[in-house]
Amino acid sequence: MSDQVAVVPTSALGDSANRARGRNKYFLGVALVLLAIVVTGFGPTLFARPFFDVPPIPWYLFVHGFVLASWFLLLVAQTALVAAHRTDLHRRLGILGGFVAVALVGMSLVAVLAFPAHVKANALTSNVGFDATVERTIVWTDLASLLIFSTFVGTALYWRRRTDVHKRLLLLASMAILGPAAARLLPLVSSGPGPLAAAIQISIFLGLPLSLVVHDLVAARRVHRATIVGVTASFVATFGAIAIASSDIGAALVTALE
Repeated sequence: MSDQVAVVPTSALGDSANRARGRNKYFLGVALVLLAIVVTGFGPTLFARPFFDVPPIPWYLFVHGFVLASWFLLLVAQTALVAAHRTDLHRRLGILGGFVAVALVGMSLVAVLAFPAHVKANALTSNVGFDATVERTIVWTDLASLLIFSTFVGTALYWRRRTDVHKRLLLLASMAILGPAAARLLPLVSSGPGPLAAAIQISIFLGLPLSLVVHDLVAARRVHRATIVGVTASFVATFGAIAIASSDIGAALVTALE
């Protein structure tokens, strides 16, 4: 009986390597886009304050902004390490990422819960009001985004050995907390409410998560289960938060924070 050796065609190996490179390029590319939105959005009020005529902000907003930027810098670094096949460094840096995630949730809670009082104080000193409906929506959607972020990051750490689940949940978690930076980005590209501002908001809120759906379909001809659950949970939490913000209870809780 002669020994039989299975031979894998070189073309098949090449196709597999190309698909892997394509997947890495997508995750790294989106991570860079998210970082760019954060840096640009927070630039005038935080990173480049000396070059802009902006009012003073409380200390906790400085800390919040820098912790948020640190998270997205880590996301880019971690994604780049995976693309470079440096999983050893990726795992070591992941420990730091866990601490940054905890700090981010803590400082974000401080910023969100202090937001109504901050808005009221500004209205009293500058005689410029802030739409109450918008204020309530910001508070509740920010709280929803922190819930999504905490849940997704915790689940991603639990499933860290399942790289397909791990990287999708971390990307969706990062998309979920993009709201504050994206909101600050709008005045830089649009003079006020209008088609351009609406298009930017829709592209960020819907386009970024749905890009992961498109990526899965192109890369694997099916949508990954983690993508389905993550995108659905994100949309449900956000729209649920908007519904709560428009309710009497939602309004009362925000008023109590003033």
